[in-house]
Amino acid sequence: MKKLCFGSYATVLKRCMAKSATQKRLCGMILLSIAPEYDIRDDDGVTSDLVLGKKNLSSYVTDPAPTADAHSVSDYFKQNILPMLDGNKRSLIVLALKDIVASDDSIEPDTVMERVNGMTKADITRRDAFVLEDFLVGIFLYTAANVENSNCQDSVKEITDEYIQSFDVQKTTIAFLTSYSSFSTKTAEEITIDAHALALLTETGGKCQKCGRPLGIKKEGNDINYAKVVRLSENEEAVLCVDCERELRNAPNSVKQELIAEKRSLEQMVAATDATSRISIEREIETVLRQISSMEIICDDETKLKFDPIPIEKKIPVSLLRDKVVWNAKYWYKAVNTPLDQLAGESKLNVDRFAKSIKRMYEDASVTLASQSAIYNLLVETLFDKTGRKYKEACEIIISYFVQRCEVFDEIAK
Repeated sequence: MKKLCFGSYATVLKRCMAKSATQKRLCGMILLSIAPEYDIRDDDGVTSDLVLGKKNLSSYVTDPAPTADAHSVSDYFKQNILPMLDGNKRSLIVLALKDIVASDDSIEPDTVMERVNGMTKADITRRDAFVLEDFLVGIFLYTAANVENSNCQDSVKEITDEYIQSFDVQKTTIAFLTSYSSFSTKTAEEITIDAHALALLTETGGKCQKCGRPLGIKKEGNDINYAKVVRLSENEEAVLCVDCERELRNAPNSVKQELIAEKRSLEQMVAATDATSRISIEREIETVLRQISSMEIICDDETKLKFDPIPIEKKIPVSLLRDKVVWNAKYWYKAVNTPLDQLAGESKLNVDRFAKSIKRMYEDASVTLASQSAIYNLLVETLFDKTGRKYKEACEIIISYFVQRCEVFDEIAK
């Protein structure tokens, strides 16, 4: 199993160095970022032991690591470390380090690993757009402050040139930013809906898999209106109406096997359809967001943003609107968040200012409209109109994203 340590981190960078760089200079410069009195740039033996995972980092490095100013170290990396890396291999560096982080079971998902922006292990493994210097500093400081580097030789040995090159097919999935939006590192984890039940409903087109009866979601447990999530085997579940679920209790095993076979066919069909439609909708979302850059901003300095998301069900009591917003926000979260980050990084969109614009639109609409559905529809229509009256579904997804981000709708008073 791969383990994150300074040796594995440094080995990834070493295998992706520019031709003009050397191992001892790269390693030495990294350590100088937080230990200016500790210079090993001319010490082949110490450098080799550190990179091979044979020796712990010096206390000159580990002592200041927990309290080092991450932003200052990031500036240092941008000026001194990035030029030493092969520009064609930056995506490979990110992919390899993400893989190592994900593979290290000793790191809990909620562990903050990137102190510059407060990203956890879970944040890092799910993201595909990064400020490279922030990312590299985060991993370095984590290894220096928290991980023993001795006895890591076996893990380091796994990081070969072949391992690095194995990520080549994924290079295009990684994007690089110059900055993050102020709330871009937030995730959609606060959305509390049974996504598994939604996925099962999607497979069947919202109907009972056995009889075709239309179904709707109910919030308590695994119940679905007039239906149940039913276990067919140890690894397979289906969504059925109450009547079919009751019949299945006494049905022979062959009936369950037929449902499993049918379910797998449905999964394949849904996967194929989803892959095609998702690509189209993701492009539409990015197109709308790029058009927003020229949109008239209607916020002012009095418009304030909230950065502590509230679960959607605490804001929207009406089930039809709530379920639609939850599905859009959770399923399409990444499709909105990634281009927002990219546009912010390209200085083509002030994301905070756009969020304030959405907030202001909501505040204005809520003065005259009492219905949340009416307000939501007005916001979608306004965005749809301002961006050329194209891609209505993309506009709905974007507004749902900002409902989740707390710019639209307030928590319902108890």
